Amino acid sequence: MAVSITRYTGSIALCCAGLLPAACGKSRHPAVEDLSGRENLSYFTLFSLRGTRNGDRLDTQATFSDSSSILTVQMRFAVGPATTLASGTWRWTRNNRELSGMVMQRSATFLGGQDGPPSIGGTFDLLGQDGTALYRVTIPLTELKARL
Repeated sequence: MAVSITRYTGSIALCCAGLLPAACGKSRHPAVEDLSGRENLSYFTLFSLRGTRNGDRLDTQATFSDSSSILTVQMRFAVGPATTLASGTWRWTRNNRELSGMVMQRSATFLGGQDGPPSIGGTFDLLGQDGTALYRVTIPLTELKARL
């Protein structure tokens, strides 16, 4: 009986060890995606995320970069039982062109920060001037240590 328990325990440990890298790895979504599929933007990373909570409002600024251009996304969240994006804008200067538009929430996660800074993360679509989703940005759940 002791041998089978040892084998069973060893199997559980081996199974959990196999799952650990998947659970602790990078997000399966790139930081910035071109929704048309024409550009590979996988080299963009979340450069910084700053924010300030003021009561039921959370203002944030995320910057993404590939070292040659910077995409800036500013968002205001309404904090409540289900925190939602109240408004957002983005701007991006690339290839000598200024791109900009509104931001639409696909998903958001908020942790309140009662004992410390709040945390925010989620997936957001960047809309063009005509309201079409052009890009998608993914922000991993990140503690807002730097204030706006």
